Amino acid sequence: MVVENETAKPHVAIMPSPGIGHLTPLLEVAKRLVVLHDFHVSFIVISTNEASAGQGNLLQSSALPPGLDVVYLPTVDVFAVTTNGMPLAARLCAIVEEAIKSLKSVLVKLGKIKAVVVDLFCTQAFDICSELSIPAYLFFTASIALLNFSLYLPTLDREVEGEFVDLPEPVKVPGCPPIRPEDLLDQVKNRKIDEYKWYLFHSSRFHLGAGIFLNSWEDLEPANFKAITEDPFFKQIHTPPVHPVGPLIKLEEPLTASDADCLAWLDKQPPNSVLFVSLGSGGTLTVEQLTELAMGLELSHQRFIFVVRMPTNSSASAAFFNAGSDVRASLVGREEVERVVRLAILEGKEMRKKTEELKDSAAKAMEIGGSSYDSLACLAKEWKS
Repeated sequence: MVVENETAKPHVAIMPSPGIGHLTPLLEVAKRLVVLHDFHVSFIVISTNEASAGQGNLLQSSALPPGLDVVYLPTVDVFAVTTNGMPLAARLCAIVEEAIKSLKSVLVKLGKIKAVVVDLFCTQAFDICSELSIPAYLFFTASIALLNFSLYLPTLDREVEGEFVDLPEPVKVPGCPPIRPEDLLDQVKNRKIDEYKWYLFHSSRFHLGAGIFLNSWEDLEPANFKAITEDPFFKQIHTPPVHPVGPLIKLEEPLTASDADCLAWLDKQPPNSVLFVSLGSGGTLTVEQLTELAMGLELSHQRFIFVVRMPTNSSASAAFFNAGSDVRASLVGREEVERVVRLAILEGKEMRKKTEELKDSAAKAMEIGGSSYDSLACLAKEWKS
């Protein structure tokens, strides 16, 4: 329910694609607009009959600020729009395609909206927002480097015959470091699969947005940021203004009992002596991968905290961009894990120094007067006018 005094505030709608990894940063944007810039935000959620408990806890948290309303689209029956064995990216896009049919009526009911911000897999919303004369913005969850490649992908698709992985030379995105064919996204390594077709579909529509939010900051990727803002190619394809607003980490989060235990243990360890291992909210390993990683950590005789999820039966990670991909040619063994851990902890002085510099740079970007803070503040000011 919308509180009466919230109706006087500028109103923005934000919609992520399904999945905690995309929902979390967009929710942080919503919270920042409400808490730091006095907005009213409707957070539009694509609901399914298989939503995770973690997502539910996040959206129903008492820590969500007043003025941030969670609005659910009609539930999508996942089993009706997907098939067994469908790769995760294609599955996600099929769910969005069905859910977005009800977006127009929801936006109309929400009343006067200054802007809509949508996830990169929800670009169908651009057409709906155009019909309603609402500016629509893209939120890109990954790096600026990947955004630049994604904007270049439609050109690459037109100019290259055959598979990109068979190219004799690295892929040269204008103004950016070259990319080895084997380092490309799994979803673009096979142009015949539905995942490629979906990714190409959305990438070819990025230019339709009024602007692009980036979960990154200028100092992290200066060369890629310079390319997207200055290279003639990106001007030629009418790239919208880009707004780095990251890194989007949680403003505040209450500590759990296990968090407190970990922090108490960490306080007793020497500086720079602990390795933190986590694969993110969706990352899981096979039994074999989990065993090799755990044994490698143990063999290294270094201090570590390992966040473990249940192993899967598949050899591919369940994290978004790897799910549904081909099995890797080889398994990274415990000896290699041990070697790299020792290298990072015992000999990684420059690595740690660079990490500290990036940590400080990220904190500075998000402070009042920092580049990312100002980027969001400028947009907020524009939406209020």
